[in-house]
Amino acid sequence: MRVDQHSVHRVAGILGVVVYLGLAVVARTKFPGTFGPVDNWLSDLGNRTLNPSGAAYYRLAGVLSGLLLLVFFSTLHVHAGTRARRGSVLLTLVGIFGGLASVCFVMTGVFSEDMMPVHSWFSIANYVLFGTAIALTGIAVLLGVGLPKWLAFLCIAAWAFDIASGIFGRSTWLEWVVVAFLIAYVAALAVIPPSGPGRRRHSGRDAGEIDGSELARR
Repeated sequence: MRVDQHSVHRVAGILGVVVYLGLAVVARTKFPGTFGPVDNWLSDLGNRTLNPSGAAYYRLAGVLSGLLLLVFFSTLHVHAGTRARRGSVLLTLVGIFGGLASVCFVMTGVFSEDMMPVHSWFSIANYVLFGTAIALTGIAVLLGVGLPKWLAFLCIAAWAFDIASGIFGRSTWLEWVVVAFLIAYVAALAVIPPSGPGRRRHSGRDAGEIDGSELARR
């Protein structure tokens, strides 16, 4: 039985977002005291010292969502078009960088914020790799790969905030903005219909069969 790659891509992306947000909300409800973008990093939710009863939920969010995103990026080729070879090559690079970022995301759950400096290494790599994947996606869209043009603007904005977060490293709120853009990016790619070569060939074959049937009847 053939596996529908786009269905796998879509489900992995949507589940990745839902699992992360759901477990993050649970971890937040367990956090003692106030918690917000002005004073807290999102990783504080997974800190066993700061959030002893809720850290496990946020760490699990990183592991499960990271694994789902690994599947999501490994099936990104469903969006590759046939007319823009350079764009398709860039999407392959997006899949590679996104896959590596997903692995780093898993590792930030394995090594929580209270396990420095290892958590910091994987966290930095995560943002650098995700930022690279998003920037390459925006370029691929501008080169004509089969994705809507508005996605390029989302990617440019996400990449700009990712860079700003790296420059102003002590601004916790910037991390929240970057993560919000990452969620929007994954959700957008998950729901955008595919326009890959396989889909076009399939559509062409079906059209040919219909034309042949109609000719036979005539």
